[in-house]
Amino acid sequence: MQFMLIRTDNGTRAAAADPQAVLDDLLRRLPGGQAATADGPRAPALALAFAPDADARRLKLWPGGEAVTSGPFPAGERLPAGFAVFEAQSRAAALAWLQANGVVSAKDDVTVELRETGCPGGCAGIPPGAAGDDTCYAILLRSDAGTERDAIPLQEKLDRLNAFNAIHAAAGTLLAGDGLKSTARGARVRVANGGASIIDGPFAEAKELIAGFWMIRAPSIDAALDWARTLPYPTGPEVEVEVRPVALIAPLGKHAPVDETTARLREDASVRAEQLDAALRAELAPQPAWDRP
Repeated sequence: MQFMLIRTDNGTRAAAADPQAVLDDLLRRLPGGQAATADGPRAPALALAFAPDADARRLKLWPGGEAVTSGPFPAGERLPAGFAVFEAQSRAAALAWLQANGVVSAKDDVTVELRETGCPGGCAGIPPGAAGDDTCYAILLRSDAGTERDAIPLQEKLDRLNAFNAIHAAAGTLLAGDGLKSTARGARVRVANGGASIIDGPFAEAKELIAGFWMIRAPSIDAALDWARTLPYPTGPEVEVEVRPVALIAPLGKHAPVDETTARLREDASVRAEQLDAALRAELAPQPAWDRP
């Protein structure tokens, strides 16, 4: 099973002011090289930290219109500061590891959120690709009532999304992406006062949650916004995304063993083939009724 570990800022922007500290904190909470076993997760395939939200944008789309909000966002809102994507045998195994290894320092005051990746209906994820020195942005799909009940989109919408992802991954613009299942399948690990406690989902504050992500190369945040406008979102008709500059990415292969990297490359080729097949099916599918300018 694949999971995302999200490091939040607890609603305190100072907690996310240092992207290097956020990335280091994420990597310390996960193993550095072994394969996934019943006792713990696999080393992360992707780990990154965001720039402060002052440089972020929120894009809200609806049929016939849009609104853009620039950061910083209201104090008190719990925002993601970074995340890591990794594999574990089960949710229980991942949580047991995080609880046992979650206390990095007695001074810790951190909340991490564990989410199962994948989207209802089975859209194909994009295995991480190397970003090099390029500027990258993450488009975070914000949760709503539909994503929180794991509503399954129409198949033609999923096919169109898979086709879009395949085209942009092949072009080298889309470097990673996946959906997230509802928080009913997730949990939070609260680390404070030298101990770690688990809070099971679901969580009520849907507007502070995310339901998926895309990581892209783009020369500017305006270019990233333009790219986000073209996404054929499977949710809707109203959609809101948060566009965050990626400050740091852990180098691929630094934390995962070589044999796992090879396996991931093979999986990448298989997924690309599935997505290209979906692209052909999407060409024959009717255009969604939702038409944005």
